[in-house]
Amino acid sequence: MKRLTPMLALLALTIPASAQEQPRTFDERIDVNAVLLDVIVTDRKGNHILGLGPDDFIIKENGVQQNVDSVDYFTNRRLLDQREEQAPFKVERVREERYFIFFFDKPTEPSALFDDLTRARLSVKRFLETEMQDTDLVAIVGHDVRLKVYSDFTSDKKQLARATDQAMLFGRGLTKAPAGDGPSILRNVDGLIDDTGTVYEALDALADSVRSIRARKNLVLFSPGIATRDERVMAGGMLLSRSRYLDPALESLNASNVSVYGVQLQRDVDSSPYFHQRLDELSSATGGRYFRLNVSFNPALQKIEQTNNGYYLLSYRSPHAKGEKGFQKVEVDVKNREFKVISRPGYSFGS
Repeated sequence: MKRLTPMLALLALTIPASAQEQPRTFDERIDVNAVLLDVIVTDRKGNHILGLGPDDFIIKENGVQQNVDSVDYFTNRRLLDQREEQAPFKVERVREERYFIFFFDKPTEPSALFDDLTRARLSVKRFLETEMQDTDLVAIVGHDVRLKVYSDFTSDKKQLARATDQAMLFGRGLTKAPAGDGPSILRNVDGLIDDTGTVYEALDALADSVRSIRARKNLVLFSPGIATRDERVMAGGMLLSRSRYLDPALESLNASNVSVYGVQLQRDVDSSPYFHQRLDELSSATGGRYFRLNVSFNPALQKIEQTNNGYYLLSYRSPHAKGEKGFQKVEVDVKNREFKVISRPGYSFGS
């Protein structure tokens, strides 16, 4: 699948010219990843911790501590209950926008899950009315035969409510990006959207389309469970083979700072692991959370909103040998051991 160009800088190792020295080759270059990592820090009771700076974080790759270049703090302002000039951090570091993507994974035969999809739709509309802040940007997407965008990022609650209703149908969705140069899915997904026959491919393309947005993106995935034709279901309901589209999707989600919050659509779901396995993996591997049993979807959406009341976006540089590709595990901690840290497990490089 086509990828967006990663943020890489080639640093040539300069060697003084001399008759005895070998000519410089491309093997003497390295790729330096500009890594963005979204991190949530709370106390033991789940209260968000404000006011941390670069020196408060400990980031390690392969046991080696990395230097943090910058720290931005994103908040919905609910955390700021005092005058800004008295806030325990520099106000210019605070950013107010948050990003949410509501994704409806619809079966080709919708009647089987009609009631569940209706409950999900009503819960999303309630979220828009009661939880969404004026500075939040929300998109509504779905997947049946391919990825479909029903609303690009907007803070217009009426537009989003209409899009949520349209997501229950099997129409084409939007085909044109909104005017302007604001954050957009459709502006960057063109050419990829037709190659999204599986949910994994849809997540891959969706993640690629939002990679340029310098922020954490929270993807709420309503699904009855995911398993493609190339994944074998064994006795006991376990998936013992992985789709060829799964790992590329996980790589794209982490590279784009997208955290998946899987929400099981079915109220009385079978105990078979098949219904939960991939939703749980997509969530845990991207710094999100899986909501397994849901009599109502409202508590899950409230928890997702509260978890993302505030978070830090850290940036640092990490060199890798030119031409090398892989997944870099990252350990994130803070110097105050009483605090709890939530972050994604790493990032892909060289893609």
